Amino acid sequence: MKLKFFDLSFRTAYAQAKELALAQRQIPLLTAGTLQTEKRAGKRFVYRYRYDASGKRVTEYLGPEGDAGTATKVERANAEMSEAAILAGYSRDLRKVGFHSTDNSALVTVAALFNAGIFGNGGILVGTHAFGAILNELGVADMSFAMTEDVDLARAGPIQIAALPEGGLLKLLGETGLPFHEVPQLKRKEPPTSFKVRGKKLKVDLLVPAKGEPFKTVAVRELGAHATGLPHLKFLLERTTQSVLLGRERIVPVIVPHGGRFCVHKLAVYTLRGGNDPKSHKDVVQAALLAAAMSQDQEFMLHDAIDAMDKALRSKAKAGARRAIGLLERDYPEAAGLLAALA
Repeated sequence: MKLKFFDLSFRTAYAQAKELALAQRQIPLLTAGTLQTEKRAGKRFVYRYRYDASGKRVTEYLGPEGDAGTATKVERANAEMSEAAILAGYSRDLRKVGFHSTDNSALVTVAALFNAGIFGNGGILVGTHAFGAILNELGVADMSFAMTEDVDLARAGPIQIAALPEGGLLKLLGETGLPFHEVPQLKRKEPPTSFKVRGKKLKVDLLVPAKGEPFKTVAVRELGAHATGLPHLKFLLERTTQSVLLGRERIVPVIVPHGGRFCVHKLAVYTLRGGNDPKSHKDVVQAALLAAAMSQDQEFMLHDAIDAMDKALRSKAKAGARRAIGLLERDYPEAAGLLAALA
């Protein structure tokens, strides 16, 4: 297991892209598009053609050519397209050298959540996309193993958002243009906690810290939805950091867990899943990669996370720590030594 660390110039470029992205108030869910002037019935009219995440073309009529109102709209559209081109250029260059990026459908889905004000108001991105964002923050190149398309949204506490479309989270996800639908539970009487796009693997899972019995369905009234209660999730959500997700044309601000807590939480998840679950191998590999990355010059992140663990979480993390140490001890003995306290 070998990590590739980016040099200072690439990390600086990432920091610049992140700064620009964090200044955004809204993320366009449509492509930047193009402006076209068309002649109809002897007159000329200006249109803006864009595409949504499903590939459907969206036409915006700006007005007759030469009209003052049309000129204002054209100027605004050109400014939007120019800003989008700058962010897209940063993202393209970063992705080209190996920074983690997200496929368009998942990115637009996360953008819709950002636009609704969910991140920073109680909503936190977890799962594989958060792992990729944390790698970028640590200056480590994207790893080659398979990444899931699932978007895992965790609720640390009541999500304070100004307004939610009638129809709740499902309606909000539909604003992407993607055909989301509720995923029925195995127990028919249980309300759904996941939303999937028809014809695609993309799925959004809503998660909350378990109170009492784990994996129970919990109502999230402010989102008009339900979530799955996960054990030890509270630990993961107590420390967070601001990051961004890179996409083909957009860079979306997100809130993700603290890297050290993500690492040791993955060790516990390895045990919770059980060794026979194929996902458990991914959990321990992700933990090992993060431990290796942080051991280079940010070992304090792991120390802080380990110190914050309670006895129950330490007990769950023990088996995963042993597996991770086996992956690390040859090439990253410092990281193996950091995890030895949990083994």
